[in-house]
Amino acid sequence: MTLSELHIALAPNTVFSVGGIPVTNSIITMWIVMAILTGLAAFVRLNLKFRPAGFFMNFVEWSLGGLYNFMENVGGPSAKKHFVPFISFFLIILCSNWLGLFMGPIVEEAKFLRAPTSDLNSTAGLAIAAFLYFEYQGFKAHGILGYLGHFINIKAIITKGPMGVIDFFTGLLHIVSEIVRPTALALRLFGNIFGGEIVLLIAFILVSPLVPLPFMMLEVIVGLIQAFVFATLFLTFTSLNTMHEEEH
Repeated sequence: MTLSELHIALAPNTVFSVGGIPVTNSIITMWIVMAILTGLAAFVRLNLKFRPAGFFMNFVEWSLGGLYNFMENVGGPSAKKHFVPFISFFLIILCSNWLGLFMGPIVEEAKFLRAPTSDLNSTAGLAIAAFLYFEYQGFKAHGILGYLGHFINIKAIITKGPMGVIDFFTGLLHIVSEIVRPTALALRLFGNIFGGEIVLLIAFILVSPLVPLPFMMLEVIVGLIQAFVFATLFLTFTSLNTMHEEEH
């Protein structure tokens, strides 16, 4: 394939349909990611011991312990209860990013597999799931009226008079901030992964396949960083929504 023949596929390809619902190549790859992570979780669970044995189990304990302590440093002791969704987002995105390095998934000719994180639909789905979670935690921590009061602060106008108008409009700005959060999560992840795959693809076409290997190693690091950034922002937004006013 030459550069002039290259056709970048922004939208995923539909592989087959089930009851009129299209199943795209990025969905199939996400199923593979789920199977890998489920198998890995089962293996770790079966080999879980009080004193881990072997390099792999020690690496797993070291990694999870480091992430667990990181959560406490970012969100305080109360953030530990969000560890399961935090590590789930991190591992799903990391596995999706790294799989994309081995499947040339963004050209139109690649019909069957595509990295989920190079598909805006998938990153939007992850961002919406994160949004629903940290909004639910906000309602749970403050109550329905208490949480909505952060955005529509009528109480400030009643108690502070004219000065409360500032607090009222600040709350309205918080609504915009909440809407922007999932949008930023989805676009940041999609843009970094999709853009990186384009650079790698063009490099492989223009030069010898061995030359782009340093770029490929760089994308391995980028994939790790983007998974970590998404999970960290998810934790930060969740912590902000569950904090009480005196904790901010």
